[in-house]
Amino acid sequence: MIDNPKQVTKLMQKLKSQLPIPAKVTEALVRGLRDKSINISPDAQVEIMDVVYLGDEGGICCALNVISQEEVAVMASLTHLRLSNTSPLSQDVRAYQAKRTKKLSRMR
Repeated sequence: MIDNPKQVTKLMQKLKSQLPIPAKVTEALVRGLRDKSINISPDAQVEIMDVVYLGDEGGICCALNVISQEEVAVMASLTHLRLSNTSPLSQDVRAYQAKRTKKLSRMR
């Protein structure tokens, strides 16, 4: 099992209570979106508009509003987003990202 269900539920409740949440995208997400003909700058501001859990395989997924490209619908894993250090959720999100990434890397 990759995710702890109780921890994921708690984090998702916290995320949902703070929506919309400003975030930045990772280089990996920018490259992945370009492969699908969606061009987003690495400096693009996005807002997390909703979160859903895609099970142990998919983890927490976020519906994004890409500022200046509102016509584009984007879903991305929480592991490919960066919250500001000033966000009250930044530590919780980073802990989730680190734990999930570590467990996934062990599975390879």
